[in-house]
This record gives sequence, C-alpha cells and structure tokens, in this order.
Amino acid sequence: MAEPWFDQEFWDDNFGDFDQEDLEEILTEAVTDIEELLARLLSDDLDVVAKNAHKIVSACGNFGYLQCAELAAYVEQKAKTRELSEEDSNRLIDMVERVVTDLKK
Repeated sequence: MAEPWFDQEFWDDNFGDFDQEDLEEILTEAVTDIEELLARLLSDDLDVVAKNAHKIVSACGNFGYLQCAELAAYVEQKAKTRELSEEDSNRLIDMVERVVTDLKK
C-alpha cells in the first residue's frame, strides 16, 4: 500500500472550511458509525464482513485515511470470494481502531 497513513491535503480539501462546532459534530458521528462497523468486522459471517468493509472504504476514505480505505476494499473482496484470512481481517481491525483513536483526538 503506497498511500500514507493519513492524507492531510485530502482532509483539508474536504473539511478545511468547517467551523469547529460543525467539525466536532461530524467527527462524533463518524466515530460512532465507524465503531459500529468495527464491531461487525468481528463476525464469522463473511457477507456481513464484506458489507461492513465496504462501508469502511467510504467512511475512512472520506476523512483522508486512504491506506485504511484501501485495506478495507481488499478485505471486502477477499470476504466476497471466501478467501479472507484471519491475518487480513485482523490488520483491518487494527487499522480501523487506529483511525477511531485519531478521530477522537
């Protein structure tokens, strides 16, 4: 994955004009949504994992966490083809946890 962990320019383009109050509201909602998606990644049902990994692509990508979005897209495809390894699933879970921690700051 060639993209950096966090793309500040992407963030600035999407959220640079928001006032602090609006930004805090958006981030609070995003953290809640991403935490719910994270919980569903722990499912043994690969259809559930694929569906929620797809949602993580958008959720993390919109905030500039492009590496996480890329990994989520990979996990989504692997889950759909029933080739998802526990290692890949755990990598995504760890990365999403890191995104949540960053967004809470």
